[in-house]
Parts: sequence; C-alpha cells; structure tokens
Amino acid sequence: MRTNTQEAVLSAYIASIGKRTPREAAQDGADLCRLANSLNRMNEIACNSGLTERQERRKQNLQTRIKAVLERSGLVLNHFESDPRGYAVYLDLPDGSYNSFGGRECGYGIGR
Repeated sequence: MRTNTQEAVLSAYIASIGKRTPREAAQDGADLCRLANSLNRMNEIACNSGLTERQERRKQNLQTRIKAVLERSGLVLNHFESDPRGYAVYLDLPDGSYNSFGGRECGYGIGR
C-alpha cells in the first residue's frame, strides 16, 4: 500500500480516537509511516547481511520511537515483524480493520 494512503488511514483513525487534533493526527500518521519504513529497511539489512551493533541499537531505537508515537496517539501495537517481505509494524485499529492475510488477530500493517 502506498505510504500516502497509509498516512491518511492512520491519521483518520488517530483523529477519530479524539486524543489528538487533526493536524497532530496527520503528523503522527506521517511519523508512524516514516519510522515503520525505516524499520523495514533495517529488517532488510538484517536479512541480507546481519546487523552491526550500531544498527541493532538503531533498530531498538526505532521500535521505541514507534511505541512512543502509538502511545500518544491512542493506537495499540499488535507486534513488530522482522521478516522484510511483509509489513514491519502491525497495529490493532479501533474498528478491527486489517490489511494482511493474517486477519484481525494479525492487525493492520504499516511500513513497506
């Protein structure tokens, strides 16, 4: 799915929760997509050649930053995925929507 579409979907859900203004929701959606894309690139590097210590710290930092954005926006993390062929981050959206073959229990994926 295109990043702009993911940003729009995420910002709509964040705004619907009511914890953030529409402008803040749009920024949170953009931040989540950007961080998830970076995490997916780290997953690709890990799969191809392994991670250095520095890259491992960066990956942990990206996950921490994603959790912080999710906490302030009111969305819930389902899980992180380390397989670079799929989405890097899966969320539980308020209405139970999903965009992967895993169904509702897998969640809504971003970061590809």
